[in-house]
Amino acid sequence: MINGLYSGAAAMQTLAQHQELISNNLMHVNSSGHRRVQPAVRQRFNENTPESSYDLGPQVEQVTTDFRPGRLVDTNRPLDVAISGDGFFAFQNGDQEILTRNGRLFRDANSGELVNEDGYPIIGENGAIVIDPEIPEQSIGIASDGTVSANGDEIGKIQAVSFENNESLVPLGAIAFTRGAETVESETPAKIIQNKHELSNVQPVFELIALIVNTRQHEAVQKATSSLADSLQEYIRS
Repeated sequence: MINGLYSGAAAMQTLAQHQELISNNLMHVNSSGHRRVQPAVRQRFNENTPESSYDLGPQVEQVTTDFRPGRLVDTNRPLDVAISGDGFFAFQNGDQEILTRNGRLFRDANSGELVNEDGYPIIGENGAIVIDPEIPEQSIGIASDGTVSANGDEIGKIQAVSFENNESLVPLGAIAFTRGAETVESETPAKIIQNKHELSNVQPVFELIALIVNTRQHEAVQKATSSLADSLQEYIRS
């Protein structure tokens, strides 16, 4: 009976953590570049007992990221770019490289350098990519290999990178990542698409269904745990 109380408490804690992740996904459903997160749950057993049936309840072992691409939308804006398939855009924040799928670019008002919404410059293969602020956006072209040109003149090349295993990346905030200690860059080039913008890969309907199921499971476990607690109290009194 005591074991049942511990298992129930562990289950409620796990479900509460899952609910937080679902809420996080729903909160960032409109955050460009956001990747859906989900829990990896394992059942725990007491290793010090001769029988492995001594259940300690479930536990969130780790939080994993769903790296499937999000939905692409047409924007007809030349400085909006997206990646077809796997890969990330690389931005520079001081000495730190930031990886993201958010390819909404702007020109710095002073320098003309291509930057993201936070003002971080996108990394080019040969340094910064600078476009004269007086050049109309409609005259700017970005090829599938990242080559940036204006009025027919090549200006630079966007560095888009892909990796052998995206799971080795370290999350940074809601929409970005950094390279982990075991991150290995892939030789497969990333394909860039101009005039498109990638949304989050979160599917609201799926998350809402998961939220309802999770809430009902929490209520069921809570009732069962309360019943066990009441039974144990009656047993102690008797």
